[in-house]
Amino acid sequence: MDVGAFATDIGLVTVAGSALGLDRRAAFQVMVSQPIVVVPVLGLLLGNLQVAVWLGAVLQLLWMSSLLVGASVPPNETVASVAIGGMVLMFGRHVQPIDMPVLALAILIGAPLSHVGRWVDVSLDRANLHLADLADEAARAERPALLNRLPLIGLLRTFLATAMIVVPAVLAGLGLLAWLRPLLSGALLRSFEVIAVYFIPALGMAVSLSTVRRRRALLLAAVAFATVWFATWQMEMR
Repeated sequence: MDVGAFATDIGLVTVAGSALGLDRRAAFQVMVSQPIVVVPVLGLLLGNLQVAVWLGAVLQLLWMSSLLVGASVPPNETVASVAIGGMVLMFGRHVQPIDMPVLALAILIGAPLSHVGRWVDVSLDRANLHLADLADEAARAERPALLNRLPLIGLLRTFLATAMIVVPAVLAGLGLLAWLRPLLSGALLRSFEVIAVYFIPALGMAVSLSTVRRRRALLLAAVAFATVWFATWQMEMR
């Protein structure tokens, strides 16, 4: 294994994933933090767009109901998607070719990270309350320089918090994939192929159907489902 290339790939996944993750709650909110966007971006960086498009679309379906509404803090689908995408794409670059059982394993390993991300989001919200108090004090004291720095501190906290989840998650997940994939054979191997091709996309569609009253969410679910179908067909044609 080329240690330099491995470290570079980890850096790309961490920086790109953490930067796009800012869009989720900290800034912009133009939906580039959605799995259907963030995972293909990682695929472009790591040279495997076809697998990344399929994976991003499936993850989008699975987390279609993870909506930011008011003060609610849903599971952090961006952190989980970056970790899952990172471990899969790095597996393909540094271990062996990616197949359907690897995709199923990665989703099962990485999905719980969305709840870790949710806990981090709540912790960041509490920490940023102090920044809000400092902003009030800076405004009363007429200190615009300090006032301008406070939003950057909040953004940096979110970036670093995401990075601190992504790096160990990708490394641990990659290790688990490298250990578990050779153990799959026969009926067990076929079972994981069925899980990846049929069960997980079907589960994603079931989740998406809960959003039928939201037109934008329904459109996004339809696009994600069409992408899963097309990408699966393309991979099976290879």
